[in-house]
Amino acid sequence: MATHEHALAPETDDGHTILLPATPEHLSTIHDFLKREVPGEFTGTLSRIEMAVEELLMNIFHHAYETKGAGKAMISCRRVDLDGMAFFRVGVRDWGRPYNPLAEAPRPDLEAGIEERPIGGLGIHIVRTVTAHYCYSRSQDANELELFFARCPAER
Repeated sequence: MATHEHALAPETDDGHTILLPATPEHLSTIHDFLKREVPGEFTGTLSRIEMAVEELLMNIFHHAYETKGAGKAMISCRRVDLDGMAFFRVGVRDWGRPYNPLAEAPRPDLEAGIEERPIGGLGIHIVRTVTAHYCYSRSQDANELELFFARCPAER
């Protein structure tokens, strides 16, 4: 079994980036990275951050690349101030086929009974729900999803 080294390099604006093979085996490394990088003022938001990032990464692992495990995924993060409010920004990038799951994934029917709902399909709904703001862009043959997390009310 081949081992893969991950790259950890500073990003601009006091942020950091990690680049890994796009495979589920690296989720624990990403969780460790997020735990190190989330500022103390956002500690109460960590579980939401981890859940949203994991959902996006699972989409990348299973759908972004024609051959599973053939590509890379990059996570970048930093604290940002927007209109006088503090947010924690997480960028999720891949170099797979163009795809914006936040716009293209179907919205689940939350009114349907449990027996009538298909299995799965809630991951992107969860990402939309736990973030204060999100956006997608495609540039230089890469998909970039940016997630912005507000501090929990007790942290403000």
